[in-house]
Amino acid sequence: MTNYCPHCAVELIPGSKFCSACGKNVEQPPVTNIQTQPQHQEEQQQTSVPPSTPLKSRKKLIIGISAIIIAVIIVSIFLLYLLGGTNSFSSADSRFVGDWEQNTLESPFLWKFNSNSTLETGFSGGAMHNNGTWKVKDTQLCLYNNAVCYTYEFSNNGNTLTLNIVGISDVYPVNIILTKKGQQEINLTPDVKCAINTSTNRITVTSTNANTKWRDIVITTSPTANWEVFNVHNVALAKINITATITTDVTVGDYIVFVDINGDVTVTMKYIPTNSLLGTWIVNV
Repeated sequence: MTNYCPHCAVELIPGSKFCSACGKNVEQPPVTNIQTQPQHQEEQQQTSVPPSTPLKSRKKLIIGISAIIIAVIIVSIFLLYLLGGTNSFSSADSRFVGDWEQNTLESPFLWKFNSNSTLETGFSGGAMHNNGTWKVKDTQLCLYNNAVCYTYEFSNNGNTLTLNIVGISDVYPVNIILTKKGQQEINLTPDVKCAINTSTNRITVTSTNANTKWRDIVITTSPTANWEVFNVHNVALAKINITATITTDVTVGDYIVFVDINGDVTVTMKYIPTNSLLGTWIVNV
């Protein structure tokens, strides 16, 4: 290969160190090979770096938070179950669950408090009808999808249930007495004795068992007559022809007055919880 002087472009004599024309040094420095291996090694080092450790820490944090959330949900469900109440985790009040009878002058009226909080009612021997739900709220029993609420009281070892309406209602009965079905014979009928005073047209209580309630007694007359119950202090205990709202016990000296009718009147007193006759008297008004 022909070489030329880099200074004056004259052809150089092979092997000479100086140009024959301009006399300048034309000796070529040794050519060094470009090393590419270090760059390749650097690339290998970059590709072999292990994955970043913060990614693992983030994954552990997510798992820990998820575990805490699940634990809180489980504890909340458990507490709701223990606290009870009227939510979906609580069972119906076992004191009410079962079949009850409401004794009437015609035939027993049946009440069925189901464990799923539904209520069925109907006359004995007839079809039962769905009447919505029942629910216990503190000291009240709410019926017919909470349409009406009663205060409740158990007696006779839980076999008698007395309901009294909260407030005033022209739609629902003020007082209801239920006896657990098949347990009527367990309930004792009180011994209430009365005397007739024809001069005052009164039937007066002369003796009675303790804790006998006026509201548990129904009074009927034949022919129909107006009557009212008074206590020994001459205070009227309820409205005319009503005993259901009387909250006091039957007491010796209490009496029944009859008005606005002439002739003989047959008076009957019946004890509702046991559907038993307390007595029959005839007064001349």
